[in-house]
Amino acid sequence: MRLASIRRAFALGVAAATFAAPAAGAFSLFSVGSGEISGNYYAAAKAICDLMNRAAAGEMRCSPEPTVGSIYNLEALRQGQIEFAFVQSDWQRAAYDGSGQYAAAGPMRELRSVFSLYPEAVTVLVRREAGVSSAADLAGKRIDIGQPASGRRATALWLLREAGVETGDFAVLRELAAGNAVDELCAGRIDATMLVVGHPNAAVARALADCDAEILPVAPELRVRLVENNAEVAADVIRAGVYPQLAADLPTIAVRATLATREDADPEQVEALVLTTLSGLDALGSRAPVLRGLDPEAMLRAGLTAPLHPAAHAAFEALGVK
Repeated sequence: MRLASIRRAFALGVAAATFAAPAAGAFSLFSVGSGEISGNYYAAAKAICDLMNRAAAGEMRCSPEPTVGSIYNLEALRQGQIEFAFVQSDWQRAAYDGSGQYAAAGPMRELRSVFSLYPEAVTVLVRREAGVSSAADLAGKRIDIGQPASGRRATALWLLREAGVETGDFAVLRELAAGNAVDELCAGRIDATMLVVGHPNAAVARALADCDAEILPVAPELRVRLVENNAEVAADVIRAGVYPQLAADLPTIAVRATLATREDADPEQVEALVLTTLSGLDALGSRAPVLRGLDPEAMLRAGLTAPLHPAAHAAFEALGVK
């Protein structure tokens, strides 16, 4: 199969996209649950699948599937409706451990990690004229927290509780797709939206450039407490210059975007996907800016709670990543 060609190509130092066409044989199709079609998860999944489909043309096909996000993806993975899923690292941990909102369903011990990708920063966009300078100021405002079954909604609710703000404290509570939330913010129909995204992000760029919005920093004391009490949360900053409107780094917190599968996933699909992704990091960064600068060693470790799938481990080991 093509996987043997991929392995030989790595041994020779040849990029996956240059492989010769394979002989006729079995064909396998697999899907990758991502996120909203305008968001980073879908852009990343599409870039990875495009690379994979060039590398394994005729034998494997990777299909990026738009979804509402992490919570939906985990349930679809649990039910065997998709083969791979993009998942926030905090919800990967909760699902694997059976904690928090997964307590009733029980631990998802069949969950397996494939690799980690990029930090996803909590990014609170507010209208400048709304008079919001801290999380406490969101009380009484019109706010969006994200669609049901999205990871950002679950994370937004958790963050608000930690900041001492309850959903009943808002004048209006919306549950919008990220692109629609920015539309509503620009139109003045909401005062804030809470995103969990890698940067740069097209929706954030549009809000800052066209809608006189700003990003609310996470207060130092809240940031320290959240990082100290949560293994999957890290201190982070949104770097000055990643958007022209940012003159200084903005402190926040972040989780990680991860790719997950099940323990019974086809090992050839898993190994080929990891090998091809790692071989094409430069190409992926040009296709999806959020994938620029990925570190293979971090992809092996950061934010991965579920055990690494054995085929993913074999792929990292074949490339000397430990």
